[in-house]
Amino acid sequence: MTINQLKIFDAVARHVNVTKAAREIRISQPTASKQLRLLEDEFGLKFHLRIGQGIRLTEDGLLFWSTVRPILQQIENLGKTFRTGIRQARFLRVAGTESPSTSLLPEALKAFKMTHPDVQPILRTSSSEAIEQLVLNYGVEIGFINNPSYHPQIITQPLRSEEVIAVVSARHPLAKKATLSQEEFAKVPLVIRTGGRNAKQLEQMGFKLNIVMECESSEIVKAAVRSGIGMGLLYRDIVESDLRTGYLKAIEIPELKRIDVKSFIIYHKGIPLSPAAQDFLAFLPHCREPMVAKLQSAKN
Repeated sequence: MTINQLKIFDAVARHVNVTKAAREIRISQPTASKQLRLLEDEFGLKFHLRIGQGIRLTEDGLLFWSTVRPILQQIENLGKTFRTGIRQARFLRVAGTESPSTSLLPEALKAFKMTHPDVQPILRTSSSEAIEQLVLNYGVEIGFINNPSYHPQIITQPLRSEEVIAVVSARHPLAKKATLSQEEFAKVPLVIRTGGRNAKQLEQMGFKLNIVMECESSEIVKAAVRSGIGMGLLYRDIVESDLRTGYLKAIEIPELKRIDVKSFIIYHKGIPLSPAAQDFLAFLPHCREPMVAKLQSAKN
């Protein structure tokens, strides 16, 4: 089976006529008929029947055509994208853990695209370990993770510190309190993220935790907290909008300031970054200032 055979089959299926299809592709009618026979012989199926001067697709032929058309469209798109002289888009493939993927990367990529309109960002979200593998296997160029990588083929750079805060629903009785002591905190029902590091660090610091629910993502933790199930321990960036709108209330727990969480940028040591990736790293500020505002101020 060749791409040329698939193109001939598609043309014949569209025209329901071998002669017209051959004329479109600029080959002879006998050549088109021969390629159709070779295609059918390869699969051991009959894709078309001759009816007078035309043809009719069999059920197998219709199913084959419905499968072939998306493939031919992808081939056409591939040619448009990478053919010398008409390439229209550059791709920027990045991946981040939940915190940077929620609070930093969407806004940063949006602002970056304002100055690089020909770049098409692709953002993936996963765990630090999975993102490290994506970088090693060339699935993404740049990763944003919460644990430093020590792999010899990965370059690691610090990104920023993450502030952990305690939040409750604005309707929760604790919303009236500004601060909780360690003893009070030990009695509070907690909603945490499954496998999260914040609760583990608190336990290592000697805290007794009253965990009532574990959730797969920070968004689910927020939803549970908003419903009043308990208190959540989350990065400030993830809940900033909920704090501004008043759905959640932050409760100060002094010991939380002792939790040290940093995020990092990683990329492959042995593969040069694409121009788009290099530009993005140069553009990305290591601060909490809103990206669009920073970009606008830089233009002025």
